[in-house]
Order: sequence, then C-alpha cells, then structure tokens
Amino acid sequence: MFENFKAPQIVTFAIPVFFLLIGIEVYIGYRKNKDLYRLNDSIADLSTGIISQIWGLFQKGVGLYAYFYIYEHFRFFEFAMTNPWAWVLCIVGQDFCYYWSHRLAHEVNFLWAGHVIHHHSEEYNLVVALRQTGLGGLVSWIFYVPLALVGFHPWMYLASGQINLIYQFWVHTKAVGKIGKIGEFILSTPSHHRVHHAINPIYIDKNHGGIFIIFDRMFGTFREETEPCVYGTVKPLRSFNPVYANFHYYWELLKQSFQAEYFLDKILVFFKPPGWIPRQGQKAAGFLPIPEVSPTTFQKYDPKPASEVKTYTTTWFVLVLLLSFAFLLFVPKFSLVSQILVTIWVTLSLVSINALIENKSWAGAMEISRLLFGFLVLGYFDMGWTYYAIGIVCLVVAGIYLYRTGQQKTQAVS
Repeated sequence: MFENFKAPQIVTFAIPVFFLLIGIEVYIGYRKNKDLYRLNDSIADLSTGIISQIWGLFQKGVGLYAYFYIYEHFRFFEFAMTNPWAWVLCIVGQDFCYYWSHRLAHEVNFLWAGHVIHHHSEEYNLVVALRQTGLGGLVSWIFYVPLALVGFHPWMYLASGQINLIYQFWVHTKAVGKIGKIGEFILSTPSHHRVHHAINPIYIDKNHGGIFIIFDRMFGTFREETEPCVYGTVKPLRSFNPVYANFHYYWELLKQSFQAEYFLDKILVFFKPPGWIPRQGQKAAGFLPIPEVSPTTFQKYDPKPASEVKTYTTTWFVLVLLLSFAFLLFVPKFSLVSQILVTIWVTLSLVSINALIENKSWAGAMEISRLLFGFLVLGYFDMGWTYYAIGIVCLVVAGIYLYRTGQQKTQAVS
C-alpha cells in the first residue's frame, strides 16, 4: 500500500495563489502608505520556505511510513473517505493535534529549535507564513499518531494537514483587522495570530491554534490583541542565512548542555522551555527576563545593500525560486542522486544570495563556488551545449558583478 501511495500536492498547487495574495497585500500596503514589506527580509523568509519544501522531500517518508504502519496494524475504526463528516472530524482532529504540537514547540527547547525559524522575521506579512523549518518533519509526525489510531486514511490525514497549512497562510497579515465576534471566537484570525508572533511580554506563547482558536480558549493559552505588536524572537537572530537559521538553536542547546555544571541540567536543557538557565554554583536555575518592547524603539535587522547588489541578488533569487517550484512539481521524475544535487545547489544559492545582501566577507567566494557547482550539475544532467552556454554566461556575469562591487568597496575605503 505504501509503495503505490501518491500523496496530495495541494500546497504545491496553492503556491501560485499564495504569490497572488502576496501581490494584493503589497498593493494594499502601497495604497494605504504602509510599509508591510522589506525586500531583504522577504527574500530571507522565502529562502527558508524553499529550503523547507526541498529538505522536506527527504523527511516526509519517515512520518508517512510510521503513520501507514500504525494505521494498517493498530487502527480502532476506519472512516470512509467519501463520508463528508469523516472529513470534518479529520480536519478538527488535525487541528487539535496541531494545537498540541505547536504549543509544545513553544514550551520544550528541542522542539522550539525546529520551530523558532518561523518566528525569526521582524516583519509580519503573508511571506512570513512561508518561512518554515527545514527539519521539523523528523519529529512533528509523532503528534498525529492519534489520527492513525482512530482510523483516518493516510491520504485524508495528509490532505487535511495541507488544508490546515493553507488556512494558516492568510492569518499572517497586518492588512486585515478583526472579522466579527463569531469569527474571532471560533477561528484563528490575523488578530489572534499577530499576538502569537509578537514578543511583547503579555503575548509570549499565546494563540497556538491553526484553523480554530477554540483549543486556546479551552486550555488557557488565549490572549486578545490589545497593544501594538513587535515581531521577531526575544533573542534576535540578526542573520538572513537560511541554513544558520535552521541550525543555530540546536547548536545553542548543545553548548548550553556542555557548559551546564550538573549532569541532570545537561539533560534538562533540551526539555525545559526557551529561556531556561541551568544552575550555576549555588545559584538556582531560572529564566531570562523578557524585555519590554515598543514598535517605536525596536531596531530591526535591516542590512541595506547597494542598488547593484539588490538588482543582482533579486534577479538570481527569482530564478532560484522558479527553478525550485518547477523541481517540486516534477520531483517524481528525478532520481535520488538528481534530487540531492538540485537540493545542494538550491541551498548553496540561497545562502550565497543572502550573504551578498548582508555584505558578508565570504559572499564573493561563495557565489563563485555555487555557480561552479551549478555548472557541474548541468554537466551531470547532460543537458547539451545550450545549457553549458547559459552556465558560462552566469559565471561571466557573476565575475563582472563581483569585480565591480569589489572596485566600489576599494574606492569607498580609499
């Protein structure tokens, strides 16, 4: 059954709609004279979204195999996929499981390490919805085992999960206020989710619902939006590097565990909430204070590349985005080796593009390296001299660009 299973691709086909809605939000911001987007932040957000989708190709099999095994051997009931009430129950059950998965991802350090990337952005717009972890698929499936035990078919489980994910897209906006008493009471709305992303002390770890806000009301994690929100993480990332964003908190936990003086604390580091500090000598364990914040004084991470750098990186990012989307559409036609090669090149490209935006000292070498690797990938696919010519043109353009920006830096210093 597992071997012949074809997963739904609802999210993949929804991607063009996402970008249409993003365009509408940009237009609304322009008409209302509101700065809803920053180009550098949006590229960083979309870079993590691309990596999430592509890295996720190598993780989905783990959770799906486990779900299949439990469904086939241990299910208590079996719901017909043609029963509309079964779909309603599955969507509500999916959201209940999501609530606990999401809530614990905010309350348990090693789970927060996989989720924190979604909160790094210091903006709040529809692009932020696409900022997702590239590693979360290894663990998150555990929370959905009850759906397999109850007897929801794997296709129904995956489809309802994608419906849940698509719904969550629209709540990541400041362009929508409140939607009325009934909607605000039952559903997770933009107002509720703004609270969830805010780092104001009164808003921390509130409003975890995906589609519904009912579970937050039931389990004491609901908070109304009452003061202007400041977005990001309590400890700012201050980096647009999508790979670093995925791994940095895991590394911080390992360092904290290694430095802890007591053996038990070395273990507790991974299971305590974010901000927990182990015992130090006679000093008891505790938590870092959450500072007060204000939209008028909060300093966003906002590197401002020169116009030439902005043009070059934006052009390359759009190309990488389109190629990644095409790859995801036709991924079954690629061999495992081909998938790995494309994934490496896309990852290197996104790291390089963001490093150029941030003006990192190693960005030039990284850019040449990822283009050379791309040239070798074209050779692996044996795509003919046309593609080699395209690769050579890319290398020449990159060389001219790096030479010119290097000259500008030299003149600026002198």
